[in-house]
Amino acid sequence: MKKILWIICILSIALYAYTTHAQQKNEPKAQPQSKSIADGYGTVKWGSTYSDVKPNVQGRIAFTDEKRIIVTKDGELEYRYGFFYPEINQEANQQPKLFYVVIQFPYISLDDAKKKMEEKYGPPTGESIKNNQGAYIWESESTSIIVWVDSYEKKPFCRKITYLSKVMAKDINAYHNLVFSKKEQEILKQLKP
Repeated sequence: MKKILWIICILSIALYAYTTHAQQKNEPKAQPQSKSIADGYGTVKWGSTYSDVKPNVQGRIAFTDEKRIIVTKDGELEYRYGFFYPEINQEANQQPKLFYVVIQFPYISLDDAKKKMEEKYGPPTGESIKNNQGAYIWESESTSIIVWVDSYEKKPFCRKITYLSKVMAKDINAYHNLVFSKKEQEILKQLKP
């Protein structure tokens, strides 16, 4: 579970850094955005607490960790509702907040998955496809949607879609900077002669 959370965190930080860099580099140009993307997933908004999300998940609950994740299943679909819970400098009443949702399913044709996404969100706002691998991205001000592309027998397929809060990604990036700088300060204190 921790490995999945770290992968999502690293991806979100990389996505945030990439989008921020692209926006700074191309200041005069507006970043393309999909207009119909919600500020969350389904009926829950990004930043919603664990207790608010749990009764509103898709499918039946298969696993929970009250500080990190809710895993649900609905037929062939598996949903992972991921939460951010800072463990350093936390407030007494702070609760985990919804940060991402990952949907996994058996492999389907990329063309079918992309067509369904385009019907709902319009054309992708970005892509990084090479040798039938990579991702298509749809973005709004608050949400990034990543359709992951895998190559199988030299053909593109999809089996995972990630919905990610861009605002929470900024918060997590700031939190990681705080944690890493705190560790560096502790090491520097130990190095004093």
